[in-house]
Amino acid sequence: MKRFSDQTASTVQRQGGFSLFELVVFIICVAIIYATAANRFAQFPAAAERANFMAIVAQIQAGINLQSMEFVINGGASQAQYMDSANPMDFMLEAPSNYLGAYDAVDTGRLPRRTWYFDRASGELVYRVNAEEGVFLVSGPVEVPTDEIRFQLSVQYSYEDRYGREVSGAVFDESGGPGNPNVRRRFRGILFEAVTPYRWDAGGVDLPNVAITESAG
Repeated sequence: MKRFSDQTASTVQRQGGFSLFELVVFIICVAIIYATAANRFAQFPAAAERANFMAIVAQIQAGINLQSMEFVINGGASQAQYMDSANPMDFMLEAPSNYLGAYDAVDTGRLPRRTWYFDRASGELVYRVNAEEGVFLVSGPVEVPTDEIRFQLSVQYSYEDRYGREVSGAVFDESGGPGNPNVRRRFRGILFEAVTPYRWDAGGVDLPNVAITESAG
């Protein structure tokens, strides 16, 4: 009877705690899990910023595509010339909450990050990057870290002779007609693009191209 009691007490003692080895293994596992989770969570703000940026770029592009179609449908392609360097935010149904407005002159150092503004002096829409690490302006083989990305609108035309053949280097007088009466202008679309190509790490950002539509202008 006594022997049975001693065995029971010994079993209870073994079940009541951890050995030093088990405790060390547990601490190491917790440290690894914590380090992995902290690294993943640290990337969330940058990933969220990039996702928000991409969503707004896509919304702007959609608004510009709709404007292009309106020019074609209403036969007002000649009015598209006024779209050059216009504010892309004007073509959204509602500007995003982080759009600050349009400025003739601005001290960028006083503007908050993760915001958009329109620079009237250059006719460019600017995004102020918060996670500038991993965002680069690309000029040939050279990549330069940047804290802002600039976009601009430009109207795209093609020029044809009376036989419908494309003419390169044509001269077109916006005020009164073509410099060459045998050349006609055809509206192709409105392009929304980065002033300087850029790369945003974590897969990069692909800017969708404007849908090309054709209409005689």
